[in-house]
Amino acid sequence: MNYVVWALLAMACYSFAFLFMKIALQDLPTFTVMPIAVGTLAVGATTVAALFGEWSVPSVTSRPIGFALAAGICLAGAVVGYFRALSTGPVSVVVPIFGMFLVGGALLGIVVLGEGVTARKALGIAFGGVAVVLIAT
Repeated sequence: MNYVVWALLAMACYSFAFLFMKIALQDLPTFTVMPIAVGTLAVGATTVAALFGEWSVPSVTSRPIGFALAAGICLAGAVVGYFRALSTGPVSVVVPIFGMFLVGGALLGIVVLGEGVTARKALGIAFGGVAVVLIAT
């Protein structure tokens, strides 16, 4: 599959994930729902990696492992914050604010990774920020 199909799949799954998390959080504590969801994610991701033949055990001292661990720490912070916000706030406010990671990620790609920026991309990033403010307020 090409990256657009994967991105569309991710968008659809994330959309339903927010719904299912909010429903689960109505009857279960945040720190009960979170490990169930994240554990399911870990098993699913490992299964997909194995099925695609992309599961390997790299050297624990390699540079990419450090970045993978840093990504995991950031993801843990994102998931904890997201679940906590969702357990107490409305989906219509929490999800757009959480969704600002798209703007943050795009900006980091430009600034840190040196990815190209066009007027169109800059306008899209600005509109993304404005959209979140309009939806969440």
